[in-house]
Amino acid sequence: MKKGVAVVFLLLAALGCAFAQGTTDSAASAESDGLVIALSNSFYGNSWRKQSVDCFIKSAEEAKAAGRIADYIVVNGDGSQNTQIAQLNSLILSGVDAICINAASPTALNGTIDTAIKQGIKVITFDSVVTHPEAYKFGFDFYGFGTTVAEYIAQRLNGEGNVINVRGIRGSDPEIQMNNGIIDTFAKYPGIKIVAEVDGEADAATCQSAIANVLPSLDEVDAVVTQGGEYGAVQAFEAAGREIPLVVGYNRAEFIDWWIKAKAESGYETISVGSEPSISSFAFWAALHILEGDEVPLELNLPAVAVTNETVDLYADMEPGTVVAQDYNEEFTMNILAEL
Repeated sequence: MKKGVAVVFLLLAALGCAFAQGTTDSAASAESDGLVIALSNSFYGNSWRKQSVDCFIKSAEEAKAAGRIADYIVVNGDGSQNTQIAQLNSLILSGVDAICINAASPTALNGTIDTAIKQGIKVITFDSVVTHPEAYKFGFDFYGFGTTVAEYIAQRLNGEGNVINVRGIRGSDPEIQMNNGIIDTFAKYPGIKIVAEVDGEADAATCQSAIANVLPSLDEVDAVVTQGGEYGAVQAFEAAGREIPLVVGYNRAEFIDWWIKAKAESGYETISVGSEPSISSFAFWAALHILEGDEVPLELNLPAVAVTNETVDLYADMEPGTVVAQDYNEEFTMNILAEL
């Protein structure tokens, strides 16, 4: 399973894809008898995804230093299904032992995943999972995220108000599920109107630009629901000289820092609910234990992290550009699996 790791470097370089590997000598790792675990990350364009890749690398480096894997490979895509499929095909040709996938689509990768599984490669999908019946699926209840934040907005607005819906990374399973939860919940409140829907790509700058483009056409906005990039929503209203409405967060440091200050100055109140980028570490350790012969459930959802006005001050020291996340180290991961 280890032969051909050098091949993937050449193929991915030809594709112009972002690539990282635990060693600089690809040929040396190809000759090793140890395990090689890859990460296929469909998108690298926001802080959540960057932190997620960093978490994966940290865990992989720990396992490599302990001699439990020979090497690891990280491949970042551009958000498109075709790019990720090409990258996965290259990883399959390289003969890796397992691939952890944050998928561009719940269905488009299934054929390629089937090829990997038939060749004995373990496939672990996480965060944005796939529908292939034999792929491991570790995610979050994104539909529940959507219903939670939409219900909060509806209750705060007493069932009536104008809302901007900022979509996330379109086509990904989390985005689809969370948006479905939002739409289904708002449908129960005829007085809640989605007056604009924009693409934010879970990125503050993209979110700010998208909202800035529609604000001049909107007389009144009572709330903004996002799937990340929420501080960009705040900045858009500030730049327009307009009162900042109820903005629901997704656990980004910049938004939480602004929220803490706004709470102290004016009593601003909201909630923030989000997934943890460190789920990539969970996927890595699960993959390693699967390869080592341990029994791991095929599917599971990890808990969401919810921040409220009562708890937001606990996150005052977050590093800029980060997202609230627990440390899914090996011990923590195995404790969760042991409870199932």
